[in-house]
Amino acid sequence: MRFVKTLIVPFMLAASVSAQVPEQRVSVAFSATDAKGNPIRDLSKEQVFVYDNNQPVPTLDVQNASDLPLHLGIVLLASKKNFNQEQAAVIELAQKVLRPGKDQAFIVTAGGEKPWPNPRLDWLTDTSAVAETVRGLDKNTGLPDAFNYQLTTDSMGTRRLAVQNYNVVGGSSVFDVVWAMMKTDPGPARRAVVIFRRATAHSPGFGERSSQAGEDNHHRVITMAQVLGVAVFTIGVEDQLPALETARSDIGNVYAPQSAGEGSAARVYDQNLAREKELQYSAGRHNVDRIADETGGRSWWTTKKNYSDAVAGIANELAAQFVVSFAPATGPAAGAVHPLKVQVSRATRVSAPRAYILPTEKKANQ
Repeated sequence: MRFVKTLIVPFMLAASVSAQVPEQRVSVAFSATDAKGNPIRDLSKEQVFVYDNNQPVPTLDVQNASDLPLHLGIVLLASKKNFNQEQAAVIELAQKVLRPGKDQAFIVTAGGEKPWPNPRLDWLTDTSAVAETVRGLDKNTGLPDAFNYQLTTDSMGTRRLAVQNYNVVGGSSVFDVVWAMMKTDPGPARRAVVIFRRATAHSPGFGERSSQAGEDNHHRVITMAQVLGVAVFTIGVEDQLPALETARSDIGNVYAPQSAGEGSAARVYDQNLAREKELQYSAGRHNVDRIADETGGRSWWTTKKNYSDAVAGIANELAAQFVVSFAPATGPAAGAVHPLKVQVSRATRVSAPRAYILPTEKKANQ
């Protein structure tokens, strides 16, 4: 796949460190909203407190991020049931947040039964181009998704068999494409991704091998977003109570035993599997929330038509963004992954990455 303006330069907002000595400076984007979800305005550095590796560090400067361009990636999820609502939400969001001549966005779909057909992915600079691109998407077509866990039940007579499937993506996934696009323009910018997700696809599954594979995938996505300074906003696209669907499907099952106790055992098996599916769903939902929370974004699980509350919330979060610059912590923990916490005295909610990655200093002869 080719990308326009492909240029790999390690300058990103979330971990930009000045080469000047003695003062190092790290700049991180965050958003601050009040109890009603409205953006906080006119913050001063005295109102923002930063903890690097659990240590309070000096706040050097706080600036409103609206002066920076917004680079927005939007990833729809191939879905026969929800795709038209995803499309409507994306168009509305673009109209709310993209400023002509200043901001840019790219659109792609994950999953689906057919491969993504376009070898070229472009940045779009106006809302009409975004709307045209979104309307032209195919609900059956998308790039490979790194998260596609499935747990199904097969019937064999009166017997039940639970089958788990965790497809390993060969080659590039949609997340690799997102990161590559974010690297094409290395200049100062706010970087965000809005992505539609199914909770069950992010489930850890049964057994150490499946759970470890899922955890590794989530860790890679979160770490790369932190490295590139990308806030990820997730929107759930499925029923929040999958156990109800499982219960409804049991209505058509006939538990007719061929030997004593067999029908009862099958029913108990299905009931246990329903509980396990609910646990897998909850764990998957937690993983989706992690991707958002640990990168400075937010997650929405909504049944509103066209995800209208999620669209309004994301627009508010982007409007509430600031950039805080601070002196990084020193000591044994400096130089690698830094746990990060940002607090704002006037805000009810602060969305900031849970860590930043401090670049390793190059030797003089490199």
